[in-house]
Amino acid sequence: MNRRRIVFLFNLLQDVNVIRPVALLAREMNVDVLFLCSQKFAPRDKQKIWVPALQKLAAECGTSIAEYDSPFAAYRLLQDGYGAIVTASESNLPAHTETHDVFRAAPSGYTRVTLQHGYECIGFLQNREHDLAHGRNVRFAADILAAWAPADRLTSMAWSERDKVFTTGPGLLLQQPTGRARSAEGMVCENLHSVRLSASGDLRQGFMADFGHFCTHLAARNETVCLRPHPGGQFLMRNGIAPPTNARMDARPIYEVDLGAFAYGVSAPSSVLLDMVLAGLPTAVWADPEGVMDIGNYEGLTVIRRPRDWLAFHRDVRLRPAMILARQRQFTKQLAMPLGADHVRRRFVELLMLASHRFDTPAAPSRIGGSTC
Repeated sequence: MNRRRIVFLFNLLQDVNVIRPVALLAREMNVDVLFLCSQKFAPRDKQKIWVPALQKLAAECGTSIAEYDSPFAAYRLLQDGYGAIVTASESNLPAHTETHDVFRAAPSGYTRVTLQHGYECIGFLQNREHDLAHGRNVRFAADILAAWAPADRLTSMAWSERDKVFTTGPGLLLQQPTGRARSAEGMVCENLHSVRLSASGDLRQGFMADFGHFCTHLAARNETVCLRPHPGGQFLMRNGIAPPTNARMDARPIYEVDLGAFAYGVSAPSSVLLDMVLAGLPTAVWADPEGVMDIGNYEGLTVIRRPRDWLAFHRDVRLRPAMILARQRQFTKQLAMPLGADHVRRRFVELLMLASHRFDTPAAPSRIGGSTC
C-alpha cells in the first residue's frame, strides 16, 4: 500500500542538528515519518556521540532508522510511498554524494527538499574561502530549497536554482533556549576543520595561540571557559590536542546546550555565531590579524583579531553588554530573515504540508535517467 510520508535523510554528522527540529515538527503532523541513514554516517562518528543522538531522535519521532549503501537501496526503501524527502547536506559536491544521488534516484512521487544547513551555506551564501575550495557553480537535485533568507539575499545561489527557494528562516528557532540565569562562564567554539581557516592559508595555529593567551588571562582571574568543537569537524578531539586546563570541553549536540546560560560567546566564522546572537549572548567573531579570512557576512558583529581584542571584549561583556547587544540587533535587522519563532514555525509547517501533499498518486519510477543535476 502506498503511504504518504515525510522521509529524512542523514549522511553527515551535523545533519542531526539541522534536521532534528524539522523532524520533531513533522512528528506532530498526521503523516508517517521515516529516517534513512547513509552507511557512511556511523563510521564518521568517531566520538560515539551522533549515532546515539540519531537513535534518540528516531525514538522521539516514533520511527525507525533504515540504512542504505547505494541510491538504489534507498529507492527500494522509498518505492512503497510518496510525500516528501528532506535532507540538510545535498548538492553536487563530492561530500554530499550520498544524499544527492538518492535525490536523483528517488521515485517521482516524492518532493525533494534541501534545508539550508548553515548561515554561510554552500550554494546559498558563500564566503571567499568557500569560493576557492568549491567554486560558485553549486547545483542541487532538490525540488525545493528551504532557505533562511529570500532568494535576493542568497548571493551564491545559481540563477537556475533561485525559483526553487522557499524562505523559512533558520530552523534553529524551532528550538528555543530555556533562558536560565546567566553564569560568568563564556563559550568559545572551534571551527578549525573548516576551509575558512585553511583555504587562504593555515590560520588554525593563530586561533589556538589567541585562545591559549585568553585562557591564561582567565586563569589569573580563577575563571573557566567552555570550549565547543564543531559537530562534524571535532578538530581538537580527532587530533588529540588537549585544551588549556581551565577550558572544559563540551561536545554535546547544540540542542542539548542552553546557550542562554552563558555570559558571552566567541567563534571563528560559523553558524554558531548566529545561534549565540539569537540566544541573546554578547558575541564576537574571531578573524586573523592580517585580514586574510573573509568575514564580510558577519559585518556588524564585534571582531577580535589579536589577544588584546579578546581581553577588551571580555571587559566589555562585564561593563558594557548593552552596547554589544545593540550592535547585534542592528546585525540581525540587516539579514532580512524571518526571525520570529512563531513565524518560522508556520513557514516550516507550510513547507512540510506543501512538499508532502504535492502528489496524491502512487510513486512513479525513478528520475535518475533524466536528471541534469
